[in-house]
Amino acid sequence: MTLKVAETQQIDYATQALTDLFHTSPEEFLYLLKRDGTKFLRFYWNEVGKKLNLKELIPPFGLNFDIRKPRPNLSVALITLPRPRVEGEAFYVGLIYRPTRRHMFFGVSDTTKVIGLEHWLDETGEERTAMAEYTRNLQRHTIKTGVEPSLEVFYSSLLEQLTE
Repeated sequence: MTLKVAETQQIDYATQALTDLFHTSPEEFLYLLKRDGTKFLRFYWNEVGKKLNLKELIPPFGLNFDIRKPRPNLSVALITLPRPRVEGEAFYVGLIYRPTRRHMFFGVSDTTKVIGLEHWLDETGEERTAMAEYTRNLQRHTIKTGVEPSLEVFYSSLLEQLTE
């Protein structure tokens, strides 16, 4: 599914900054998130904002996180983002780290996975959602639609996407 997405601070933050930081060094990312929490998240929010015009900046109101460990060797950082304003912005981003998973396909390890729950509108203008994976090479792939924009429902849907 290819969708046209506007570039906004929220989209760049979720699909570029967080995704690149996490895929590149997941252990360090989780360490800093545990240690500095929203201060760490807000720092990168502001860094992304430096690349935009002043009128495009939005405050990080609502930016928050929760780290869960649903089973041994699986950590999930749930990032709550400011409420989406335009299509393609995410409600939540799940950062999944499986340090012992080594599924080598053409030499690529899949120890990390980043999935966002995005806001979209249907043909009638009604809100709908799409879960999309943000890959290591910063590509976006839709994996599921119609997930309720609730943190707990997103978390459950996220866990369903994981294979052992």
